[in-house]
Amino acid sequence: MIQNSALCDFKELPQFSKFKVEEVAPAIKYLIDQAEKSIGKVSSQGKNTWNDTVEPITAAVDQVSRAWGQVGHLNSVINSEDLRAVYNELLPEVSDFYTRLSQNKKIYQNFKSVYEAQGANKLNGERKKLLENELRDYRLSGVDLADGEQKRYQELSKKLASLSAKFSDNVLDATDHFVLDVTDFDRLQGLPEAIISEAKAKAASLGKDGWSFTLKAPCWVPFMESCFDRKLREEMYRAYVTRASDFGESQFDNSAIITDILSARHEKAKLLGFDSFAHLSFATKMATDPKRALELMTELSQKARSRAEAEYQMLIEYASSYLGISDLMPWDISFVAQKIKEERYTFKDEDLRQYFPVKRCVDGLFDLLSSLYGVSVAEKQGELWNPSVKLYELKDRADHLIGYFYMDLFARDGKRSGAWMDDAVGRWKTDRHTQLPVAYLVCNFPSATEGSPDAYLSHNEVETLFHECGHVMHHLMTKIDELGISGINGVEWDAVELPSQFMENFCWDWSIIKKISSDASGLGHMPEELFEKMVEAKNFMSGIQTLRQVEFSVFDLLVHLDTPAENLDGVMSILEDLRKDLSVIPVPEYNRFPHSFSHIFAGGYAAGYYSYKWAEVLSADAFGMSQENVMSLEEIGTKFLEEVISKGGLRPSLENFISFRGREPKIDALLQHTGLSEHARSPA
Repeated sequence: MIQNSALCDFKELPQFSKFKVEEVAPAIKYLIDQAEKSIGKVSSQGKNTWNDTVEPITAAVDQVSRAWGQVGHLNSVINSEDLRAVYNELLPEVSDFYTRLSQNKKIYQNFKSVYEAQGANKLNGERKKLLENELRDYRLSGVDLADGEQKRYQELSKKLASLSAKFSDNVLDATDHFVLDVTDFDRLQGLPEAIISEAKAKAASLGKDGWSFTLKAPCWVPFMESCFDRKLREEMYRAYVTRASDFGESQFDNSAIITDILSARHEKAKLLGFDSFAHLSFATKMATDPKRALELMTELSQKARSRAEAEYQMLIEYASSYLGISDLMPWDISFVAQKIKEERYTFKDEDLRQYFPVKRCVDGLFDLLSSLYGVSVAEKQGELWNPSVKLYELKDRADHLIGYFYMDLFARDGKRSGAWMDDAVGRWKTDRHTQLPVAYLVCNFPSATEGSPDAYLSHNEVETLFHECGHVMHHLMTKIDELGISGINGVEWDAVELPSQFMENFCWDWSIIKKISSDASGLGHMPEELFEKMVEAKNFMSGIQTLRQVEFSVFDLLVHLDTPAENLDGVMSILEDLRKDLSVIPVPEYNRFPHSFSHIFAGGYAAGYYSYKWAEVLSADAFGMSQENVMSLEEIGTKFLEEVISKGGLRPSLENFISFRGREPKIDALLQHTGLSEHARSPA
């Protein structure tokens, strides 16, 4: 019976060992059918109390969400033809289920009745907030639309789900498909030994002689920073910036998908009475209006512009004077910048990798969590989707179990690039049971090389690990009992990065570095003088990097604010005009950055990419408390936990921040943190 499928087993943890691709379709269809029956029963009854209305709907939908979330997760981390096919086949049906529910007028009215109840049935604060969010989301999903408009809304929702999945598939396939083969060892000058070794192993796995380099981040980043051969850098650059585009392999081209996505989003927004998809998106964001986000981006670009111009001029002069490069090109930028950085600070980014073994970084991170939040983390035996994955349990000071998280750190074929946290199970406490939260922490770090007992991280990768762990803590350490606003649920999208970016800051604290690093022999810790050089180098190229993030953010806002472009040329013209205003580095005509911009075309950041910078303002200001020497680390952690992390989506994020910091956020700390304040030194 399909009820015995792993996807229909809702114990604390997913049953990965029992997962079978052939059971996905029948299990998901069964769960949707069961949910529909529960929805039908609630909508036809006369009782409108919390227990008779909200709880059964929540339970039914949660089961669909947990099962489908597991399928989506596995599709991202162990992608296969069979799993991808069934995922894409079911996607419209799952999307249709959620859309039908969000447009169910009877359930909407039932929820309104529960919300308005008085006397013995009057709601507490958590339940009141949950229903306020639910009723808002019903309205934003078209519950008030006429039947014909609702049908069109449903069609658009299904279409968008399929388009986004196809966009993601194309980026993954285009990234996995490309290999740069090199047979002349002399052309590999400058590359780290670990990258050369991995490329040798890759070539061997493909039955080739020589070395094979890929576009995956653990290879791409050090290759562009270190390879002396300019022609090879150009080849890698072109392949990377044309992934999934009209300049790449035609079967992976995302050109039409981009315009179709933008058009469908715009039509959805117009159906709901919004001027644009951006305005619809901001109806649930902390910034409340696209104008506020654009104002922040403008302020940041103005602060960063002069520094970025000076940085670019420095690159041009150094390349010409010391590297024989008279015509600086985009594929030279990382290489030249790295050479200047090495000369100025006497170390390479890759040199730092030897000091950060994964095991020590993870142990040190867990030690920080203990000091900061009073929790313990212990590995637990469990069912996993890959041998390199680990499962951990989180407990409080009283040894009470808080929740679990999976850690999948290493890059491999069939795994989506990037790093992310996702929720597997949300915290939910009722009269009958307590559902503990579970999260996924996923990265794409290089795995251990042959003969090495451990993998090693760059300092940037250490920051990524801490960042994603911040998201995990936000989800697991909630004290909210209602599923829809516990953990990361119900938190404004542009504030959800606050706990993660807050954690990143500790990667620049010497007391933490001593715990997460080792010396060259594997003992002790990295030299303090090297760390001091890292701190000096921290804001190297910060002007160019800030303008780059602003460019991405404003492009995202503009394509979702304007009437959608009818074709690729229209989309690219928006980006080209933007680059004239913002970018100091010329970009070749063939650069197709939007075609792999998965954050906005396949993820949840549509009209919301600015939230990284928005949350950076919050996190830099929040972390500033630790530098004011008025509270201990434990006191700061306790207050941050109490006022921000534990609150879930119960309160507006601005209210959380003010309760923690004692005032509204200021941009000053971010400018100081990134070296963009008026007193910061320009590059020499």
